[in-house]
Amino acid sequence: MIFNIYYINFPKVYEIKMMLSNMIMLNKQLEKNNSAEGEGAIRSKLDLGTKFLNLFNVEAEGKARVVGTTSQKVLETFEVKTTKSIILNDIIESSREIKNFDNIQEGELIRLDNISLSLENEPELRLVKLFTSDAFKGMNVPGANGFDMNNLFNSMFKDYAYKLKGELKDVDEEILIKIPLTFESEFESSYSVDDLFIGRVSLIGLYKGKIKGGDLRNSLEFFQEIGNMQNMAIPKEEDEIQDSQYEEIQQDGFTPFISIKNDTEYHYIDILSIVQLINTQNKK
Repeated sequence: MIFNIYYINFPKVYEIKMMLSNMIMLNKQLEKNNSAEGEGAIRSKLDLGTKFLNLFNVEAEGKARVVGTTSQKVLETFEVKTTKSIILNDIIESSREIKNFDNIQEGELIRLDNISLSLENEPELRLVKLFTSDAFKGMNVPGANGFDMNNLFNSMFKDYAYKLKGELKDVDEEILIKIPLTFESEFESSYSVDDLFIGRVSLIGLYKGKIKGGDLRNSLEFFQEIGNMQNMAIPKEEDEIQDSQYEEIQQDGFTPFISIKNDTEYHYIDILSIVQLINTQNKK
């Protein structure tokens, strides 16, 4: 199978590969044997005659068989490159390709093809990516004894993740996966998350059963909810506007870091890799 890798959780893939087989091919030898065999026959006839009174006429005949064999052995050694795709291919071959979620057990290694992905937490993600960049590096809070804002953002977003929703072709049920956000590139070959939304892809992962959209939480959402609760509990004395509509808006609060807060059930996949299958023509 030939495929192109968009994303791979290589530590997980490597550990599963080692449990399946802890042997990785490093080189390969090809042996060629060339042999040749020849056979020859020698026949001689000796006619001994004597004309002496024609008393004796002696004839002798002899045969000899000569066989020769030559052999040549050639060993060709090929170095096998151990890449992420080689290790991942063993995982894919051990996975179960499924078309729907009937008779699937939790923890099963599966592969789903023709998946259309979409990003569920795009507004907050774009903001988080800005905060985790070097845009605020070296910025200190006045009067906080050199408190670095960039370190604060990195701590808050340490467990943040992309939340991706997937649709399986000809199946009404939806898939939910997450990809941990790192401070470097999460994707292979200079791809970005936007490349996952072009066309359809294949998912390889562990089936974890059904969950609700609000079950995927992180520290940022937790602190955001605490802040909203405090704003609702502490009245502002300086506010003199008593308009009921304004108070209702204030109580609702603004929660830009909360996404997929619904009771819809999704099939959650502990994602190992996202790939694009490559179709090639067979060489004659």
